[in-house]
Amino acid sequence: MANCAVGGMNMKAAHITRFVKHEYLLSQPSGKINGDLAAPANCMSSCYIPNMRAARCFAFIVIVCSASTCVLTLAQGFRGEAVPVVQRIAPVEFSRLRFLTFVFGREGPMDVPITSPPVMGREYFIEADLNGMESVSSVRFELLDANGRSLQPVAMWKGSDSSTDGEFYGFVTVPNQPFRVAISGTTISGTPFRAALNILFQPAINGPADTQAFPAGISASQIGQLQEMVNTYRQQMRARAAQAAADHPGGVIVFARTQVSAIAYEPLTSPSGNPIGMRLRYSIRFPQRQTITAVPHVFPVYSETTWRGMVTMKPLTGTITPTPQMIGVQSLRDVIVYQAAATYQAGVTYSFSIDMIPDFVFQGTLSGRFCIHEQKFTNRTVWNALVSSSAAIPYSLTISDTGTVANIPDFLPQRTFHESFIAAGAVDCGPVPNIRF
Repeated sequence: MANCAVGGMNMKAAHITRFVKHEYLLSQPSGKINGDLAAPANCMSSCYIPNMRAARCFAFIVIVCSASTCVLTLAQGFRGEAVPVVQRIAPVEFSRLRFLTFVFGREGPMDVPITSPPVMGREYFIEADLNGMESVSSVRFELLDANGRSLQPVAMWKGSDSSTDGEFYGFVTVPNQPFRVAISGTTISGTPFRAALNILFQPAINGPADTQAFPAGISASQIGQLQEMVNTYRQQMRARAAQAAADHPGGVIVFARTQVSAIAYEPLTSPSGNPIGMRLRYSIRFPQRQTITAVPHVFPVYSETTWRGMVTMKPLTGTITPTPQMIGVQSLRDVIVYQAAATYQAGVTYSFSIDMIPDFVFQGTLSGRFCIHEQKFTNRTVWNALVSSSAAIPYSLTISDTGTVANIPDFLPQRTFHESFIAAGAVDCGPVPNIRF
């Protein structure tokens, strides 16, 4: 029977068990294990574990001693659920309103701000910007006279389904008097709010025609074709406004919040069992049809300021069940790896499993092998210090379109992932990563 030492204490046993704070899903016969554990190649020598940190979290560690090796099998290390961050409720702020006109731009029909005061009696396309949307449950737009009396409601629609997006669009006919634009509604806590834009618009009695001047040299037939495209775009926006009026009686827009489950995390391991990243599992239920990005943004949170922003985690692969509707992309891989938006149906719960690796690692599309973009890090002193650190670190996790923010209190350091990829044969990507290898 071999002698092994746990926390400096020798024990003569074939299997030694003990509860510790983390279990490190590893099976390594020698050398440093995640920077916290070290085991000599021969179990006839003591297996020394310098940092057990046994008091607070209960994770099971099994040390198996044989004649030649000490194998550490840690079944549930660095696993758990991300801790939700309770965000400060920001006050709702009406920051801007712009009157727009339709033109043909470099990429086709578009809207741009008008360059003169709005004209009485004319209809304009408008854009309104609100801050603090995370706290808004409902909102209504209206025009007020100079004394604050209501003139008319304005049917608006939200620019996107993101819970943090505060851009709204609609049409308004300019009244024959000075006016303000105001919002009212309720917060997610049920508290009513009201705010008026700090601008008293002074409409003009008349003004230049709302037409686009085309560059010289364009034929009349070409101008006609371009103007027809602009008119089609205007009609599309009018149809969108009519739909908004039908969807939001009285101009009241009610926001249905997505329901995001607890987000479970665990090490992502290579076929050989070495940790190369992070696996996230969660589900989202959509109360109404929404087009959003639902893949998290994850990055390590360093106390050392010079390390911050050097590394983020990026999606490698994953699954979404059932498959959402693709919007402008060809595959589910585009939705996961490139974090493209997709459309999720009302009343459906979608299950996500997302595998993430460091952003300095690239996988070849032809071979499936990996390379490390070492030359990404121009400040080698800072990078060498970061990648040499063996301390567990917290990670920040956000799904901005659902307003989800959470923290992973302790997880594997970048050193662990870097060493695992090197051990698996990852080479230097060179100055500019090329994934066709």
